[in-house]
Amino acid sequence: MKRFSLILLATALLFFAVACGDDGDDGNTGNSGSDTDTGDTGDTGNTGDTGNTGDTGNTGDTGNTGNTGDSGDTCTLESDWMQPEDAWTSWAYLKMMGPIGDYDGEYAAAVFTDGKIKLSSGTTDFADGSYMNYQSQILLADAAAYEFTDVDQGAGTAVVDYWDAMYQFSLQLIPLMKEEGATEGGFGATVTFRHTYIDVEFDASGSVTSQEVRKNCYLAVSNTEEMEEEGETYDVPIGNIFGCFGDNTDGSVGEDLKMMFKNDMTEDQTALLEFFNTQTDGTVLAYGDEGFQHLCMCYEADGTEVDCWAYDGPGGAEECPDYVSAEDCKVPVTDETTDEVADEMTDEVVVDEMADEVVVSDADAA
Repeated sequence: MKRFSLILLATALLFFAVACGDDGDDGNTGNSGSDTDTGDTGDTGNTGDTGNTGDTGNTGDTGNTGNTGDSGDTCTLESDWMQPEDAWTSWAYLKMMGPIGDYDGEYAAAVFTDGKIKLSSGTTDFADGSYMNYQSQILLADAAAYEFTDVDQGAGTAVVDYWDAMYQFSLQLIPLMKEEGATEGGFGATVTFRHTYIDVEFDASGSVTSQEVRKNCYLAVSNTEEMEEEGETYDVPIGNIFGCFGDNTDGSVGEDLKMMFKNDMTEDQTALLEFFNTQTDGTVLAYGDEGFQHLCMCYEADGTEVDCWAYDGPGGAEECPDYVSAEDCKVPVTDETTDEVADEMTDEVVVDEMADEVVVSDADAA
């Protein structure tokens, strides 16, 4: 296989991931009515604070290896392949098998998902996922973990605490690797990892009737390194891609896909800001530029975007970023804020009056 062609695919994908950004699609949150069956949260959009820390002790456990290869040939998905490199302090891996769904169509759940992301804050495990074909250009492997919180059965409301890792790679990779009889790409997928809070409403049967993203924070992205081929230098994700493509043609919707991924990840805030604000022409947006994207995006219950340092909803407010001026970090005064301040002032007056009474009583006693 021509390594040069693969590197070009990886580089093109990186530009796609940055340009595409977040479209606000919060997916299908499924059935939240039953305590035991919380449904399938589906796709939360293309591309989350540091919630589920999990067990960070055993970084080498890659789950159930099973027999996950192609029927009729010798290609198998061996979990040992996903073992992260010793030099990776933050990393991600995913093994997934299932049908390829249409990004704009019905959710098609994978039949097997084993994923993990380890960051400095802890580890998140993934047991749900899906493959999606995006406009016959990009293949997405989305791994998810979630739970329903603040469930009010009477009101029919809940909050979905949702984590997802999105692996992206060029659709052309499948026919190219299949043609060459290759199973490894030699570079990693482009990966983003986020934590999202979603307000949902459900009916008496437990079916979700409405949903609204309230908070969406990106925690990590795939780390990259420079590679030089034929006199050109490219920035490609550090890691590898493995696939059993014996039953595939070109990655079209409806095909079954069997793949594994492993990536070096970065949590560096500067690197994340550069990733999400790099434009197709290579320029990087700065705070104040039109289209600049924060790492956390927050919304009122009605969907109105609000600065995350002024946010009051599921997941709580974020600290104002260092790159934002002190003036811009001020929380706008609202009627609700005014009422809270008035209540605090009233409490202070009551305390002062009580203190005065105590002083007078002491004087009288003397």
